[in-house]
Amino acid sequence: MSDLENYKAEIEKVSGTPTFCVLPWIHFATRPNGDMRLCCSANASGAGDDHEVGLVKMEDGLPANFGKHTPMEAWNNEYMKSARRTMLAGQVPASCRKCFKEESQGVVSKRIWETGTWHRDENGVDIPYLIEQTKADGTVPEELVYLDLRLGHTCNIKCVMCSPHDSSKWVADHKKLIPVLQDPEVKRQMQFDKSTFNNKWHEKDTFWEEMYAQIPNLKQVYFAGGEPLMIKEHKMFIEEIIRQGYQDKILLRYNSNGLLVDEDLIQLWSRFKKVKFAISMDASHGRDEYIRFPTDFETVEKTLHMLDNTPDNIQTSLATAIQIFNVKHLPDFMKWKLESGFKKLNNGTVPGGVQMGGGLVNMHLLYIPTFLSIQILPEHDKQEVKERFMDFKDWLWNNYRQDDDFWKNNPYGWKRWEAVLNHMNAQDNSHLLPGFKEYTNKLDAIRNLNAAKVFPELAHLL
Repeated sequence: MSDLENYKAEIEKVSGTPTFCVLPWIHFATRPNGDMRLCCSANASGAGDDHEVGLVKMEDGLPANFGKHTPMEAWNNEYMKSARRTMLAGQVPASCRKCFKEESQGVVSKRIWETGTWHRDENGVDIPYLIEQTKADGTVPEELVYLDLRLGHTCNIKCVMCSPHDSSKWVADHKKLIPVLQDPEVKRQMQFDKSTFNNKWHEKDTFWEEMYAQIPNLKQVYFAGGEPLMIKEHKMFIEEIIRQGYQDKILLRYNSNGLLVDEDLIQLWSRFKKVKFAISMDASHGRDEYIRFPTDFETVEKTLHMLDNTPDNIQTSLATAIQIFNVKHLPDFMKWKLESGFKKLNNGTVPGGVQMGGGLVNMHLLYIPTFLSIQILPEHDKQEVKERFMDFKDWLWNNYRQDDDFWKNNPYGWKRWEAVLNHMNAQDNSHLLPGFKEYTNKLDAIRNLNAAKVFPELAHLL
């Protein structure tokens, strides 16, 4: 039995059901517009046609939104209760299809990672007790243990795979792009109505009163964006945690572009039990500057070296979105990472002593937009990706071999790379290549960039 299968079996044993995920019992996630969702993976995969499937709905059928509703108004509504009942019945809620789809490809899904971590961690939760406290209709106690906060879409970069929904920096380019797009599917996926987008919901005093009241129950807060370090309420919240005296009990997690880390923030972090800071980075040098335009690679690299010398309670990692622009160069990216001599980067462990990232990188598969997914590559390009991965495997074994288990059997080590190949080959979406070509060339014209020069290995597709 593989390590992934062992993890799945462990979760089933402790919960009594093969479809259990801890998150609907402990957690709410926000979208940048304030909509609540089961988690950041729900409503994010394109696993179904309904892209609102992961949003928590109120009884009127509209999304629960932090700008309109308190978290407790939604916590035990019918949508949430139904998700819990479905899991306990051994069935998969529609919102959760992404995780089970990934698990079938050998990927350690968010369900597996979160549930396993919360189960094993000394500061985790008692899953049998959570289930015991669940009423027959799916009602659970009104306590939030884990918050995923995306406080608006304010951002200082405009990643090629992003949109105005998640980056304010994208809005100006979007206005220019939409009128010139011809491909109907590309145009549909890139739709954004600024007039209906609420970027101020997190400024309400009532929202923060609710959040402050939950601090004694919290064990983890995750900040993403937008760019969380640009949003003043982020700092205000962690200062309130310190004021209430719960910094020793709460884990802070981040997903950031790494451009704005400073000493003042590090001083605040030093007071917490643990901080896990993930920098979104998809390649090295000019390739990353194209993908995460207009990031500055040297600045991010300096941030990584600065974080490498922070107190032990601060862990750092790379979070990489696997997509058409970077999949062929993941080996080069990892060689850069390994040869840079970082001491802390992706070297933390998850409970149970499993090496997070296998010493390499945390990989997240890009689903949306579909025309940037690695599944659109033609067969000969997919074969090239496989060959590059295998060459890298040989290089890794020859230069950084520690022990077989570290690289081979660890689901966050080489197994992760095999899962990327499995995902890539699971579906032939090469019919989306015309959309990729149009989108890339027209966005390049707006940004005065040239993808074919930055990624010559993709020039034949452009």
